[in-house]
Amino acid sequence: MGTPAATKPATLLAWDFDWSLVEENSDTFVISRLGADSIYKAGRQRGMPWTQLMDHTLQEAARQLGRTQADVEAALHATPLHSALADLLHACSAAGGDQAVDIVVLSDANTVYIDTILSYRGLRHLVREVHTNPAAWDASGALRVQPYHASPHGCSHHCPANLCKGKVLQEYLGRRRAEGQQYSRVLYFGDGRNDFCPAQLLLHGGASAGGAVAGADAGGSAAPAVEGEGGAKAGVGGSAAAAVGGDSKAAAGAGGSEAEPGSLAPCGSPANRIFAREQYPDGTACSLWVMLCTQAGTAGTPAGDSQPGNAAPASGDGGTHGGAAAQQQQRVVPWQTPQQLAALLRQELGLAAKQ
Repeated sequence: MGTPAATKPATLLAWDFDWSLVEENSDTFVISRLGADSIYKAGRQRGMPWTQLMDHTLQEAARQLGRTQADVEAALHATPLHSALADLLHACSAAGGDQAVDIVVLSDANTVYIDTILSYRGLRHLVREVHTNPAAWDASGALRVQPYHASPHGCSHHCPANLCKGKVLQEYLGRRRAEGQQYSRVLYFGDGRNDFCPAQLLLHGGASAGGAVAGADAGGSAAPAVEGEGGAKAGVGGSAAAAVGGDSKAAAGAGGSEAEPGSLAPCGSPANRIFAREQYPDGTACSLWVMLCTQAGTAGTPAGDSQPGNAAPASGDGGTHGGAAAQQQQRVVPWQTPQQLAALLRQELGLAAKQ
């Protein structure tokens, strides 16, 4: 079989789901709507890993409280997704030529939640692939959730044991490349601790995957990152990460640097952007933003010291660290509201503003 014919490079939009595409943590939102908060809290107190906790809570909500598939679906239909982002996804799908866009979702929610929410909003057909924890209804009518990675994924880059988004993104890019589709750049959207790994992959290339945050202690643990109740799900990382496969380098741009050896294009490209949410509606700082600012050596409170849509303040270090930090800041775009994110992305993609 011959090599697939290459298509014109496109832009890939890689979305987290909770507090990025939807304006809630879908897991805790559904639990609250089902009236299962006490079951959830008891499981957390016992230290259950997040995916196991969701599976347990949903199973017990059906068994103890009599909650049905219709109850879960009603909660999912009520999950807020701002119209500005819905309009944006439609505009991206309609773009062609030099603006061709593919959309994928990488999330620690589950397949039933994401498919139901997107389908209800008329958006599911706009998303090429969804990578998340598999879920299905069992014979008793309970929704059962399983981990995305059934075996250790080998990443110590602050990823939960059930899902390494960096690994998933690497595999997606490699598979699409084999199919003849390459991407000129990746725009990533996230808020939580588990978005740090794919952010590192896109900012610095494959050899960075699995590394520690700047400022981490000798044991490799991250500098403290604040996480709100609605933020990313906490998990336990595995062992050291493997390098990214592939043999290509992302082209260096003006003021940028080449991707590290072993990167799969466009990982490490200066054309990539990380759209990192700064804070949740309650004012709590988002972990991804805090971790990126910690890595770049920026001072102050990330959620308060920079203007929305601008890079974090420079560290003031005129040496090598300062130069690297400045390059990273140019590629990290903070945002606070869905409306602001939609406007920033329309500008980035050259799409007309919604009238």
